[in-house]
Amino acid sequence: MKYQLDESKVDDIPCVALYRPDKDHYSPSIIACFMINDGWNEQALLELKEKAEADILVGLQTDNNEYERLDIVEGIIRCQPNEINDVVELLDVRSASTIIGIDVIDVISLFEVGSSFQFVQASSTGEHEFDMIKIATHKLINLLAKAHDTKGMFVGMQSPQSLPLESIAYVTEAVEELLSGDDTFIYYSSNSTDEPEFFRLNGIYAEDKQSHT
Repeated sequence: MKYQLDESKVDDIPCVALYRPDKDHYSPSIIACFMINDGWNEQALLELKEKAEADILVGLQTDNNEYERLDIVEGIIRCQPNEINDVVELLDVRSASTIIGIDVIDVISLFEVGSSFQFVQASSTGEHEFDMIKIATHKLINLLAKAHDTKGMFVGMQSPQSLPLESIAYVTEAVEELLSGDDTFIYYSSNSTDEPEFFRLNGIYAEDKQSHT
């Protein structure tokens, strides 16, 4: 394995935290996220990884600039500025109340399949839960058209209450039908939201850098 995560840390420190370069104090976390257009440099990232006691560094990119690839950074996730908190929440699987067996080790293993990732999300509102799930799933599949050859993906489901197994199966079967490759790693999580009559799917997938435009 590329990463040797100390599993004893999983119960002791937060899973994921978002750090700013102007902070003097870094609370420990297993995954340290940072905005790559916030003025970080390699030395500052080395200090961040040490002070946060992080196993991996994940950069969040909200623009289309091309940045120098730093070996110390395990992955770059492309997202919109208003999606930053959604990305961090999706990676923070310990915050999920879920019947799906996934933990931070699974999330870290996703970053072994590539270095460039894309965040996508789809949502739906309405009175009937399964109708919302079908609509949001259809939207997500359309967004994943460029990801059919991806080597890895993480899908998070958000709803006001715990999803029945049939609803979870509907989402997973749709995603896996699109990503039919035998060597594709797919991880799922589910958690609750305070928004009534609402369902959201968030996804992170490893993108082929050569096909990114």
